[in-house]
Amino acid sequence: MLRKKLFREIQANKGVYLACIVVIIIGLLSYTSMSIVLENLERAQSKFYADTHFADGFIKVTGYPESQVKKLTQLEGLADVEGRIVKDARLFEEQSDSNRSLRLVSMGFETPPELNQILLFSGRFPVDSSLEILVDPKFFAANELALGDQLTLILEGKRSTFTVVGTAQSPEFIYAMRSAQDLYPDPQTFGMAYLPYTSLKTLVKESGQVNDIVFSLEPDTKFEDVKALLEEELKPYGLQSIFPRKDQTSHAILEGELNSLRSMAQALPVVFLGVSSIILYTMLRRLIEQQRGSIGTLKAFGFTNQEIVLHYLSYPLLIGGMGGLSGGLAGITLSFPLTALYEEFFALPGLASTFSWKYLFFGIALALIFSLLSGIKGSLDILRLDPAEAMRPAAPGSARKTPLEKLPRLWRSFASQTQMGIRNVFRAPVRSAFTVVGMAVVFSLMTVSWSMENMIDKLTTFQFQQVQTYDVKIALNSPASARSLQYSLAHEPGLTELEPLLEIPATLKHQWHKKEVAVLGLSPDSTLYHVLDQQGHKVPLPSDGILLSQRLAQLLQVQAGDSIQVKSPLSRELVAEQEQTLIVRGVIPQYIGLNAFMDIGALQNFLQQGEIATSMLIGMNEEDVSALKSKYRDAGQVGSIESAKESLAKIEEMMGSYGFTIYFLAILAGIAGFALIYNSSIISLSERQRELASLRVLGMTPKEVLKVITSEQWLLTLLGVLLGIPLSFALSQAMGQSLNSDLYTLPTEVPLSALGGAALGTALSVWFAQTRAYRKIIAMPFVEILATKE
Repeated sequence: MLRKKLFREIQANKGVYLACIVVIIIGLLSYTSMSIVLENLERAQSKFYADTHFADGFIKVTGYPESQVKKLTQLEGLADVEGRIVKDARLFEEQSDSNRSLRLVSMGFETPPELNQILLFSGRFPVDSSLEILVDPKFFAANELALGDQLTLILEGKRSTFTVVGTAQSPEFIYAMRSAQDLYPDPQTFGMAYLPYTSLKTLVKESGQVNDIVFSLEPDTKFEDVKALLEEELKPYGLQSIFPRKDQTSHAILEGELNSLRSMAQALPVVFLGVSSIILYTMLRRLIEQQRGSIGTLKAFGFTNQEIVLHYLSYPLLIGGMGGLSGGLAGITLSFPLTALYEEFFALPGLASTFSWKYLFFGIALALIFSLLSGIKGSLDILRLDPAEAMRPAAPGSARKTPLEKLPRLWRSFASQTQMGIRNVFRAPVRSAFTVVGMAVVFSLMTVSWSMENMIDKLTTFQFQQVQTYDVKIALNSPASARSLQYSLAHEPGLTELEPLLEIPATLKHQWHKKEVAVLGLSPDSTLYHVLDQQGHKVPLPSDGILLSQRLAQLLQVQAGDSIQVKSPLSRELVAEQEQTLIVRGVIPQYIGLNAFMDIGALQNFLQQGEIATSMLIGMNEEDVSALKSKYRDAGQVGSIESAKESLAKIEEMMGSYGFTIYFLAILAGIAGFALIYNSSIISLSERQRELASLRVLGMTPKEVLKVITSEQWLLTLLGVLLGIPLSFALSQAMGQSLNSDLYTLPTEVPLSALGGAALGTALSVWFAQTRAYRKIIAMPFVEILATKE
């Protein structure tokens, strides 16, 4: 009997329960799909790292004798050491403005290395002493290459022609970028190539030397202990940097994405399952209040409290089970295209999705837990009802004035229908509070989704149009005289401005906090690279201190006025042995990269290497950029030529893909808001049928009757929006903290446009829910309702 009653009542209120199921599906869809993708990535990463013996540490030097590399294993804590030559080479093409390049990595193929081995996908390994190369599969596919194709590369100013004999992937370049400024891989213009050490050493000036070393640690060995020994050993050989696996670019980006997925897989389901719990709780409370007499009758006929409670718990459990099963299956289905999407960015062999019974079970269990909690909370009042008391109507609540009624002038300005709706809000304070909290969550979720527009603007407009205002950046392979560089470039056609840039690796230390970053030395009156504060005003470069980006300051736990210790491997030997103290003169926002900033003269004095520069920033006419790139692309001293316009176009292309995410999150939040308000509408209609029917009989139109319901809902929505504003700021801060990395920092401010967009989206979801309620008012059989006996 109770089972028939359950299905009959669900059928009668199918709209509300369906809305609740949809919200559960959304929560489980995000949880299941993201969890499966996360597991796929972690499994592929772990296996690939283990199979190829991914290194624990990485070293860059000017030149270290290849014959002495293996002797480094004698240092305490080092297990294996491998030396390579790593060089960037541009593809020679007739098209003068082409910017395609390959990073060449030397490797022993007859005797495979102990560390950072490669996985062969197609073709064969190159023969020693031959000009044969392997390229990574993504570059191979993007450039429509075939085995046997020849590529002419410009290496240190000389052209050499190589034959592509296969494709291979290294764990070091899963996320292959030319530099951190690129933000995302572009396999059409940049890729990896692997060739025999015996071949590459004959083409570079460091014959018999390596410029890149990787190593693994003995068990229970700390990286910092080994780093000190290596610095002492490698200092005479032009040590540039030593960093652990966690700071290796490809690994750091992959780990950042895994952490982002992990955070979203935990947060989003809680939000939507929490909203569904509110809906189920309010619906169940309304149902129990309406069926008070029926509960008393069931108790009088001998049904126990346990049987009755279990009957009412079966409502949320059935809804939760249906939503959990549907959401789990939908999430598993979505995991396949999501995994394929990650394959476009991460070159992880073995990355594939499979049907997951585990996450289907976890999803159903999660939905049932949330539903059960809401059901227990909503049905516990049954235990306190005696049969005789339950069969009588509930005693009317005490009448009291609402807070708005205590403002007579304001209260009299409301129409009678509005006054009725406002009173109903305060008659059910617990239910109203739950609805307000739900609407606040919906509003904050919409706000954060619209704030992503601001994020995209900051990552593009701010960085490339306000900070980096140069047109071309020529980066050198090694530091050179700034005066000589300026003299060489000063008379190029179309050149309007020219500034040196000094970019050096350094270790910044404050107390026990330590970070290895690039310190940028800029001209104090620079017009091509601006250091700006939060309001976009230019910050003067200190002549006796250093400026830090906000994230770097947070990592080091410092603020303006604090002292930090700075050490760079490019310092002269006399000063490199000790750390120098600098005062932090300011903290500035930086959304791409992680840097510190100094006056170029102060940085040159710090290094005691003379007036050197590592790059030249150029302002010039757009039509002359192509000729400049063509002229210097073969120069041996030039490492890369970066066009700011091309970099901006790439970033905007990538950020454009986030537009889907913005609208997707906004739509999900809108569905949740619709479900909340629709549920509230149906409850009000159900509880106040006689009251609303009486208004209809008295001559009010359906629209006038609807105003009683809408006034209540708009008040709850307004309160939800007011509560959602501070919640939006808190959520934005939390999201920024969880997603920020050394490569990019998400702006956490919430613009007024995002708040306005969220308010509009919330209002639209409320309006749509009210149109559904309006149809029910039109179809209401008010004569039959009034004819029903009490």
